[in-house]
Amino acid sequence: MKKLRALIAMLATALVFGGAITILGSPAGAEGSNSALVMSIAEVNLQGPVISDVTVTLKNTSNAAMTDVSVAITGPINWTLYPETQSLSAPLAAGASATVTAEIHVPNNPSGSVTRNFTAAATYAGGDGVKTSFAERNQFTGPVPASLAELFDNVGTTTVGTLAQGDYDGGKNSFSREKLALKGYTPGAKITAAGTEFTWPSAEPGKPDNVTGSGQTFKFEGQGSKIAFLGSGVHNGAVGEATVHYTDGSSSKGTFGFPNWGFQEVTAHSASLAVEVMGRNTPAGFANEEFPYRMFTNTIAIDASKTVSMVTLPNNANLHVFAIAFVPAVEGETPPATTAPATTVPATSAPATTDPSVAPSTEPTTGPTTDPATEPGTDPSTTEPVTTKDPVAPPTTGAASTSAAMSATATTGAAVATTHPGGSGSASPTAPEASGGDDDLAMTGSSAAPLIGMGGLLLVGGLVLMVARRRQRSNHS
Repeated sequence: MKKLRALIAMLATALVFGGAITILGSPAGAEGSNSALVMSIAEVNLQGPVISDVTVTLKNTSNAAMTDVSVAITGPINWTLYPETQSLSAPLAAGASATVTAEIHVPNNPSGSVTRNFTAAATYAGGDGVKTSFAERNQFTGPVPASLAELFDNVGTTTVGTLAQGDYDGGKNSFSREKLALKGYTPGAKITAAGTEFTWPSAEPGKPDNVTGSGQTFKFEGQGSKIAFLGSGVHNGAVGEATVHYTDGSSSKGTFGFPNWGFQEVTAHSASLAVEVMGRNTPAGFANEEFPYRMFTNTIAIDASKTVSMVTLPNNANLHVFAIAFVPAVEGETPPATTAPATTVPATSAPATTDPSVAPSTEPTTGPTTDPATEPGTDPSTTEPVTTKDPVAPPTTGAASTSAAMSATATTGAAVATTHPGGSGSASPTAPEASGGDDDLAMTGSSAAPLIGMGGLLLVGGLVLMVARRRQRSNHS
């Protein structure tokens, strides 16, 4: 009888352990992501010092009443807010709305531009059964640049007469304006690419005409299905997360990147080739005419039902942005168009000249991707490039931005880790490529195996009990 009890205890322990494994192996649900409790936070008066209201509106869009509705409100760090949590005194009927308000102490206005974040997190019972909901509002105080052009801080294109002012890559090299003009990239020109139309900068020769990414925020108002960026990278790690701010105070994030302007696979970071020219301006004059120098487009998705108010660029100085545009929301979107065909033709060397204006107008769309800084006596057109992988993107927050960052950094490209003549612009150190989704899924474990194991344990336990009872009956008889 003691052996029978010990056996039953072992079976019970195994069943409990198997159930625990099943629970731990099951992926957690993303509660609140599709809640029928729709919340919004009204604009907050930030002209301090003042005591302002933070008002949250709740609407039950489900077909059943919601009970035990509680809302927790948070404001900027170290700001006094009261009360932090409030509960509705009555159930929120289907289709009904309600508001909760908290008071917040707003300090003196800052001297510069600062983002203030307010959030509301609700819990409830009934309704659609999701149980949680979340809302946020981002507000700016202080001056915000009226356009991308106000942030221009880099001279990326130069003429022969202004090449001394150029420093696109940190090595005093730059795009040739004469070469770009042959492809239609002239001051103020309309450039069709990525399913939209960009306006090429109108900056004078030798003046800043692009932005190096450092987390700058600027006004950019309008609507669309995506926001498109036109530019290119220096080094191979030109990728980062941008933030899109909407007029309702909400925001979204998206990751994009550009390949290196001269020596990386043109599809790196899921970008599309916009234009390429042969040769570049250097401190010694126009040079490297046997090599292509390129610009690209890339996009991030936005909420087409909302109106964008501002955009925050990625904090990555390897990213250079010349223009930005909305991609219209259309049905059945086609792949992004480019201003230069992507067909590959045999690499050729253009006649050596220091005057780009007399260069041939027809150029190969792709050329050798070997860095011109090669060993003396080596023919760069026959040098085999070293294949590397793109660096892993900087860490991001949020499920959507993490997925976008993984997508952007999964692309590989070829680059040569050498230095441009007269300065930097080389391939950056690389990191191992992130593992695929199947590996990630395998690491989480499957909930099927514990269930099968538990079923087997139940079957064995039943057989053991049946045998034990038969023995007891036999002993009694």
